[in-house]
Amino acid sequence: MKRLLFLLGMLPLLLTGCGSNGGGETLGSESFRYNIPSGAVQDLRFGKEVFFAYGPISGTKEVPSNGLAKVHVFEKGVSLHTLQVNIALPKDGYFYEGWLLNPATNERISTGHLKSLFGDVRHNLDHQEERDLREFTKVIITLEKDDGNPAPGTQVATGTLKELKRD
Repeated sequence: MKRLLFLLGMLPLLLTGCGSNGGGETLGSESFRYNIPSGAVQDLRFGKEVFFAYGPISGTKEVPSNGLAKVHVFEKGVSLHTLQVNIALPKDGYFYEGWLLNPATNERISTGHLKSLFGDVRHNLDHQEERDLREFTKVIITLEKDDGNPAPGTQVATGTLKELKRD
């Protein structure tokens, strides 16, 4: 009898935890804090950092994703762009490609193929450019067919870089 009363008492709790989310609607969102160094940043290869920008990456309704993009510009004229994004693995015969866009001129730079080192949703990209990338504030990720065509494919995620002034 005690067991039956206990189960009947737990039933409302169990039903509350099993609610529907409306057939695939977003359940909520999370925010994350990233440790970004303050003060002067010095790289042994490229010298003092003279510019730093970062921004969140968001996917589309069809291809959900999230991540973080960064650009560092150094006094020796080298820029480093890094991208970490969580996005579903592409189908066989396809890959994701990163792009930086200068909104003022519409100049676009391919930053290369995103890689999934562990074969899951975690993708990353590291790109080095021998020029100043301060004006390239738009980050784009496209889904590309592996057919050798260099033109951008379908846009699946974007972000905007914002400068962070260091102390």
